[in-house]
Amino acid sequence: MKQRIKCIVMLAACIMCLGGCAVLAVFAVGAGAGVAGYGWYKGSLKVEYEAPFIETYDASVKTLEKMEMKLNTQEHKLTKGWVFARSAEDKEVRLTLKYISANRTEVDIRVGTFGDEEASNLIGEEIRKEIFKK
Repeated sequence: MKQRIKCIVMLAACIMCLGGCAVLAVFAVGAGAGVAGYGWYKGSLKVEYEAPFIETYDASVKTLEKMEMKLNTQEHKLTKGWVFARSAEDKEVRLTLKYISANRTEVDIRVGTFGDEEASNLIGEEIRKEIFKK
C-alpha cells in the first residue's frame, strides 16, 4: 500500500509541474489507506479522510502534540474546526477541518505563509496514521 501511495504522490507532483500550481489535483486511493483524496492548491494541502469529523479532529490535535508543536488555538463546532500551532522552526501551522459526511472529513493543512508542501504532506500522513493506527 505504501508503494501505491508513493506512486500516486509522484504522479501528482508530475501533473502539477506540467499543469502549474493553479490546478487542483485530487486522486482517489484505496479505502485501505483511509484517504479518499488529496491535492496541493495555492500553498495548502487538502486531504479527505475516510473518518468521522470528531475522530479526525482529535487525531489532528494529537498529531501536532506528538510532533512537539506549540498549540495556540484549537476549536471545533459541529461541522468545522481549527487548530493553529507553531512548529519547532517557528512556522505557523494551520489545520482547518470540515465535515463532509458521517465518515468523511476534509482537512486543509498549511505550513508557513506561502505553504510548505513537504511539511504539509508529513503532517497529513501522521494524521492518517493516528486515525487508523497504521
